[in-house]
Amino acid sequence: MKLGCAYNIFDGEEMLPHSLKNLRPMVDYICVVYQNTSNFGNENPNLQPTLQKLYKQGLIDALHLYEPTLEKDEEGKIKWQNGTHNEHIKRNIGLEMCRANKCDAFMTIDCDELYDPKQFQWAKEDFEIGDYDTSFTQMRTYYKYPTMEVTPPEDYHCPLFYKIKKDTKFTYEFAYPYPVLIDPTRRVKAGYTRVYTREEIEMYHYAYVRHNLKSKVTNSSAQSDMVSQAQICYHFDNFNEVKDGALFIGLQPFALKEVGNKFNISL
Repeated sequence: MKLGCAYNIFDGEEMLPHSLKNLRPMVDYICVVYQNTSNFGNENPNLQPTLQKLYKQGLIDALHLYEPTLEKDEEGKIKWQNGTHNEHIKRNIGLEMCRANKCDAFMTIDCDELYDPKQFQWAKEDFEIGDYDTSFTQMRTYYKYPTMEVTPPEDYHCPLFYKIKKDTKFTYEFAYPYPVLIDPTRRVKAGYTRVYTREEIEMYHYAYVRHNLKSKVTNSSAQSDMVSQAQICYHFDNFNEVKDGALFIGLQPFALKEVGNKFNISL
């Protein structure tokens, strides 16, 4: 099974080298669909130089620059739906890049996602032997530092491997019913699916491990109002110890526990 990996990125590039080095030995093709302008009109001048460097190092096989559509309302403000619309298009571009490179299956992934190599290799073989169409796993999420883990773990899923069939595409057409709760921009027709247990494989999600949180909060498709954005960034900037807990986009509070730095991540 030739396995492709399609990254979707605007910011958070400080985590990308860690994810690439983790997955590069385990996948056959890696492409990155990126945008210098966010879905809400902000710029990231640091992204393209970082990607070019990683491309020259052989960690990326192909780059695709995406120019987002910035739809505005009657008041001239960018619509909040703009984020999910562009994310959906980018994931389909990544799929088509993997298809063009004759991948049998692929992953749609963000820059802060890593996997345990032993679990990953086992699940990849299981997916191929089982001849599944789609597969999903749960995750462990981290806040500010790679040693601060959300507890209890979040209970929604993320896609793992998707078989590339003639009709495979990201679409809302097949949204319901769906075997698991996942990001709606990551859904394809489920077909014959495999939902892995936490014991079999988990995704390690360093979603809030950043140099700063402002860009993530203000450019995320999961939009918050400006007051909430300020609260989330304040909590992140003033976080000192595990008992402070985490505060996610949408003002979602989470408890934390201190764990080892599994992938030796250093920002």
